[in-house]
Amino acid sequence: MTSTLVTATTAATGGHPTVNSDGAARNITTPTRPGIPEWAASSLRRAYPHGYAGLEKAIADSSAEADLPNVADVEVHADRVRLSCHRGDVVAEVPFDVSGAAPHGGVPDFVLDHDRQAVFLFSDRDERGVAAPAWRQRLFDLLRPGYWLVEGAAEPGCALLPGVPGIGELLAGVLGREDVRAIHPWVRVAADAMSREPGTGGAEFAQNLHRASVELRRSGLDPELQRALDGAARTATRLRRGVQPVLAIRRTSRQAVLRGLDADDVDSLRATFADPAVSGRLAAAHPVDPAFVADASAADLLALVDDLRECEFFTIFLMDRIAPADGGATRSPAGVDHAPEAILITPGSLRETTTLVRSLSRANAFLFSREQSRRMIGTTREGLIGIDRGRQVVGFFPGLGSRSFYRDLGRGLLDSGIPEVVDVYEQGARALGLPGPEALLLVPGNVPGDRLAAQGFIGAAFLAHGLALDTHLRVTAANAGVPLRIAGYTGESFGIITAAVAAGALSVADGTRLAHAFTPLLLTAADGAGDDSPAAEPAAYLPESLRGRPLVTEPHHVVGLRGEPAALAALLAAVARTFPTSDVEVHKLYSHRQTNVYVRAGAKDAFDRFAGGFPAVAVEELKPPTTFLAHAERMTAARHAFERFMTDQGVVFRKPHAPVVSNNNSGLLTTAAEVRNGVLAIVDEVMASRATAETLDALRPDAIVELGLGGKSVRLLVDNDLDVPVTSYTGTAGDADPFLRAVRLTDTLLGQLADLRTGAGRITDRHHDALRDVFRAAGEDRFCERYLYRTIGRVVADEAARHDRSAPPAFHELLETLQHTCNYRDHVDVEAGELVLQARLRKRIVGAAEDLGQVYAELKVLDAAGVVGNRSLTRVEQHEVVVVHFDHLPGLDYADLAANTRLLLDTQPLARQIYDQVFDSLGVADDGFLTLPGVTTPTVDQLALGYLVYQYTLFRLLRLHRPAAFLHDHYLAGSDPMGWLVALAASGAAALPDVVRLYAAYLRSGTGTEEAQAALDRVLASLRTPEVPVLSSAGTPLQAKIDLEATTRVVFA
Repeated sequence: MTSTLVTATTAATGGHPTVNSDGAARNITTPTRPGIPEWAASSLRRAYPHGYAGLEKAIADSSAEADLPNVADVEVHADRVRLSCHRGDVVAEVPFDVSGAAPHGGVPDFVLDHDRQAVFLFSDRDERGVAAPAWRQRLFDLLRPGYWLVEGAAEPGCALLPGVPGIGELLAGVLGREDVRAIHPWVRVAADAMSREPGTGGAEFAQNLHRASVELRRSGLDPELQRALDGAARTATRLRRGVQPVLAIRRTSRQAVLRGLDADDVDSLRATFADPAVSGRLAAAHPVDPAFVADASAADLLALVDDLRECEFFTIFLMDRIAPADGGATRSPAGVDHAPEAILITPGSLRETTTLVRSLSRANAFLFSREQSRRMIGTTREGLIGIDRGRQVVGFFPGLGSRSFYRDLGRGLLDSGIPEVVDVYEQGARALGLPGPEALLLVPGNVPGDRLAAQGFIGAAFLAHGLALDTHLRVTAANAGVPLRIAGYTGESFGIITAAVAAGALSVADGTRLAHAFTPLLLTAADGAGDDSPAAEPAAYLPESLRGRPLVTEPHHVVGLRGEPAALAALLAAVARTFPTSDVEVHKLYSHRQTNVYVRAGAKDAFDRFAGGFPAVAVEELKPPTTFLAHAERMTAARHAFERFMTDQGVVFRKPHAPVVSNNNSGLLTTAAEVRNGVLAIVDEVMASRATAETLDALRPDAIVELGLGGKSVRLLVDNDLDVPVTSYTGTAGDADPFLRAVRLTDTLLGQLADLRTGAGRITDRHHDALRDVFRAAGEDRFCERYLYRTIGRVVADEAARHDRSAPPAFHELLETLQHTCNYRDHVDVEAGELVLQARLRKRIVGAAEDLGQVYAELKVLDAAGVVGNRSLTRVEQHEVVVVHFDHLPGLDYADLAANTRLLLDTQPLARQIYDQVFDSLGVADDGFLTLPGVTTPTVDQLALGYLVYQYTLFRLLRLHRPAAFLHDHYLAGSDPMGWLVALAASGAAALPDVVRLYAAYLRSGTGTEEAQAALDRVLASLRTPEVPVLSSAGTPLQAKIDLEATTRVVFA
């Protein structure tokens, strides 16, 4: 039965925070009609956009209002929806045909439950029957960036997939039926033989099953039984065909999927599935998990797996089937018989399989929860950067905190000659009833004299200017031949409204009305203005009980707290224990090293004295005291008023054409409802700029552009240590804008590289001039430097990692000149046009004693006049080789190790895959090795597993995300027993579970015990030739198994 589990991270109460007359926070419950809890509604709307209304109605019609607050899980099955409480008891079960709600043709879900899998056997030969090993490499290249790829099962006797039963077990349900045995007793004999010795008697077995299928068809028995017998016969036949590559797609374990949930939810679900009654019902419902298997060409599979992109919870296995020897058995090179495992094929063709999987809901690919929905952004891009797809850019709109830079802007944008820019101003002016676009310009003559009216005008004009800048950038880039692709929009606080309009979720008119109303409404709510004009209009949207009663009783200081994360966290925790939120309230998580708070004026002196007790945290007043407290929980009533304004004004939110990155820690906003909630969040939810920056970094755009003045958004992103180049666009520099210049120069150079790759040209002055322009621009502007070196560096790294080196010599010559000049740009005069054509590292082995062993670089330099000369650099900062060092991590205590490990498991699929494999091998419960800090002392097994696997995982992740660091000579080294074992595992010389067992035994009983010796012997007996040399304590690279064995014995002597 297909099902989707939606899990709440907190109980849904339907309540909203508000304030009492004394300013203290309290909770009230707003009556609503029965419906899906809001925490689940957003995920289900995304999963079932066309059928959500019917789903909601079905639940509302079948549920009692009193039951809804108790709902913690919503399970969507193929034929019903089940609502359950935290204990797992069913609150309601609603009949519903989900097939009508599910979008067809979406992401295929090959899995019906947590252990089901799809398997494809495909030929690695082309249409003419010629071996085409490139198909396999293409599959690897396609899969590695986006999936959890497992290679293995390439030895005789290995199981094809973990957990796949033999053919005898798979056929037991079919051949065990009495009616089949009665008709064909000899099928039973063949099946029994196959079960005892899988792989033998394949021809006779297949023939018997074909005959049985024919007779069953004649007798009119179960058609599914006939298809199963036909599939079994095809399996037996295929077993004799020889080696074929296998692609398997399998859902990860349920425990792995749970990594996105809170600890309480994990414990609750584990307890549920550990219940014998529950596990018994599951076993009865799914006695056998047969795999879907189909024949396919490599080209079909390339297209098929590409459809799986953005599905987070799939593991993909790519391996070889071993050819059975004559008689059906598989023989190893040593002549030892092994029994290959087989798989029942049902359905029997790729077309049937894809038809089946595409009919399933794409929602079944995910486990929904509020936390997991936040983490799913799925837009990572990999591979060589092309020149024709356009640069992926994220637009970042500043907040009202930058409005001081907007005084007397003038009409530069309006007079830019771009009709689309003028249209933005015209639409905004019409929405406010202004006479023309000039009336929306931020010039002194346009700003009203009244305070509230002025703030409303500034908000509307601020939004119009941001939208005009966005339009100006896109049009200017297109006219300059610089293709851009918008990867998303976001904004700082108020800027999220502008982002929603730019992304298409709001019209310009609706966005202008919201921007015009936002500040006056919050000021009216904060100050408690009554029905007197001009506050009467915004006050009308407030609850009647709050009119004339201020939500903010006195001005608040806006204070920034800066310090290292640990010190900052300690101060914030102490503040939370000491001060009520009415005195001190966090309103902005600026970065890992800064948090901004509101401090009531009457409490400022006490707060300053208290903060003085934390000297590691700097306290800075960011702006004068104010009653405008956006992002404060006490402004919840203003949020309801803003929402009422949207309804009364008929503001319509639409599905955005580009994602909007929230600023309240809710990730990517891709639906109308999500964008609406994101806009409302700027009133009373903490601004999570740190999380916004992390999401932007995960999007991996080519650049982030602040569309506004002042550079405050650029500073925010820089303070959050973004890897992505960041700049601002003001619309005043035209084609000379640093961003457009950097993109244009980069595209010119990439275009020349592409031409040289496909043609037979040679390097000319035109190519060298393009290189000189690139390096001069990088020296003049910090953004150009970061953008050019990051973009071109990725191209160099990707090209260096290519297995295919068939490009013309001119292509590699230009690429090497680019790389060498980049590496040695501080040693040549790039501003004068010097380029490094060639660079060689050398070591002096003769000469004066003080010079022996000295490393120096020989450079071949081309100057601007075309003259080539040679230079030597005696001080070389580049390494000859890369050495990765491992040890017992003396500076990392176990509490920090546990926190770091959980972060890895939450954010890195490869890390989860490594730990799951180790768990399976060692029989460890998922995450059971992590001890809660301060609760119990970690055991020896936990220490060994935690520290050793953590270092191994970091090394694997480093190779995955920084492949260029390992393109040339690199070695592994360990300075102590733990470090040596990690190096052995990381090099491929030893199995990771074996070295964990050995180190646990070493910690538990020392080196001379029987337990430690047995574990050591096991490691030594299974040593393999390492993929990466391991350095001995004397610095000698070791690659022979005998040398590794001898050194390991010395380490554990």
